[in-house]
Amino acid sequence: MSNLYIRKFVERLQHFELRGAKDFQCPIQDAKMLHSEITRLLLDLEQAKTPKSSADAITVEMQGGSF
Repeated sequence: MSNLYIRKFVERLQHFELRGAKDFQCPIQDAKMLHSEITRLLLDLEQAKTPKSSADAITVEMQGGSF
C-alpha cells in the first residue's frame, strides 16, 4: 500500500501553495492513478466497516437430564 500518487499529489499541492499559485495542472495518467488509489482506499475502508461473518462454528449442547 504505497499510495505513491496520493503522496505525489499532496507534495505538488504544497509546492504550488508555497509559490502562491491559484491553479495547477496534473497529467491525465497521474489523475487516473490518483483516482484508482482513492477508490481502493475507500473500498478498503468500506470493507473494514462491514462486520465479517464468523467462519467458526459454535456448538451448543443441552442436556435435559431426567426431563
